[in-house]
Amino acid sequence: MQDAASENAIGTALTQSSSDLNEVSDDRETIYLDDPSDDIDFVTLHNILYFIYIACVNLPLPKWVEALPEGYPDEADPFQLYRNADKFLLPSLKTLCSYNLQNSVAVENVAERLFNPDCEDHEGLKETYFNYLIANYDAVKDTEGWKCAVCDITDDVTPSTVRYRLRLLFDISKKLKH
Repeated sequence: MQDAASENAIGTALTQSSSDLNEVSDDRETIYLDDPSDDIDFVTLHNILYFIYIACVNLPLPKWVEALPEGYPDEADPFQLYRNADKFLLPSLKTLCSYNLQNSVAVENVAERLFNPDCEDHEGLKETYFNYLIANYDAVKDTEGWKCAVCDITDDVTPSTVRYRLRLLFDISKKLKH
């Protein structure tokens, strides 16, 4: 049987221990998802969870030769998966998506990808798309994606998106050889 003094000592030690835990600095990154632009679609989330558990995702490249297992997620949008891998601090998934995005860039899709306002915050992808566009400008300028990127400014485009696109056009005009 414990006496009152030892019970007080144990109680004091537990109180100090719990207060010490509260004083320990927490350097984990907090991820806030209260902005509507942070919303994640089911297919992207399913692919992220699948990747976390078994290190596989369903991206457009490369195609699997064998049949996909039961429960395998639908094909994800590589850019949405890339953005969310970055947000959720999954560097290996981000690298996989980056590889996919860089190797699937084409004359038909480069303008749409580069002028997407979400690309602004991803320097590596932006640089890849920018350099590809400059190298293939004569073919890109005749695509529907280029026409939409340059001419389709609608009322729902934010001023920051317009500034981003104008900066891109300015940078493109400086890089083109006359």
